[in-house]
Amino acid sequence: MARMVERDYRRVLDLAAALVDGLGVDSYPATIAGELNGCLRGHATLFMNGFDPAARTIAGVACAPVEVATIPWAERARVYGAEHPLAHAFAQRRHPGPLTVSDVVAASAWRATQTYDSCDHDLDGGTKHLAIPLPTPVGVATAFIVCRSGRDFTDRERALATEVQPLLIGVARQLATTRRLREATGPAEVAPADLGLTPRELAVLALIAEGRSTADVAVRLMISGHTVNKHLENAYRKCGTRDRLGTVLLLRSLGILPTVDTRAGERKPEPGQAGPDRAGPDRAGPDKAGPDRAWPDRAGPKRAT
Repeated sequence: MARMVERDYRRVLDLAAALVDGLGVDSYPATIAGELNGCLRGHATLFMNGFDPAARTIAGVACAPVEVATIPWAERARVYGAEHPLAHAFAQRRHPGPLTVSDVVAASAWRATQTYDSCDHDLDGGTKHLAIPLPTPVGVATAFIVCRSGRDFTDRERALATEVQPLLIGVARQLATTRRLREATGPAEVAPADLGLTPRELAVLALIAEGRSTADVAVRLMISGHTVNKHLENAYRKCGTRDRLGTVLLLRSLGILPTVDTRAGERKPEPGQAGPDRAGPDRAGPDKAGPDRAWPDRAGPKRAT
């Protein structure tokens, strides 16, 4: 695979900056779709959340740009999604990294599907797809799909997608923590923003409040242990506290953090896999957090001809 050049790394860093502290729980899919659409020169980017090809059901859809938002994407997914070559590949976890349609099926077979015809019509020929999956239970696929017409995605664009994927996984985990926190707490006396706490700092504190170690938090949010500690130091300064215990107790007293464990809804790891919060033998350590290593090696398959 081609290596990224300096401009590509700047795009990744710009995307990371846009993601880390600027997203709300509800706005994140459409915001990321817009960023990916620009980075990877798409005609449109779709976020397909929790698509089950067997049941033909989908949990949610977001898209960018706004011009394609009038298309009934959820209905399109239910009618045509099961035929998409990437849906089964991701749902069955045949491969964990970014893929294009040409990686898994010959062009003639893709053109013979109703899904191809639907994309060709709805997206003005946008039948070249690069999908970046997020972790889901087996049988379900969640991915950002960048669509465009003309040439297929280059090796450099694939490398960019591979670098972006761990950022997306980390943000998804941060927002899952934020959702649990929001569901577990009632109206707070003081809002986190009133203390100057960023969403990232609050996510770190919420995980610490669950009794997790710095290493656990680093693996879960796909950041380094050093970064976790920097977020904690910033939180201490803003809250006027000296350590994690004092900070957690303060935020609990203000109703910002719950007084109960919020992890009940987390998916348990499958047998033989490292859990989402524990560094397994083939996972990156806390000071070099990589992508979700509960999945196997990320090298791409040979493209179909």
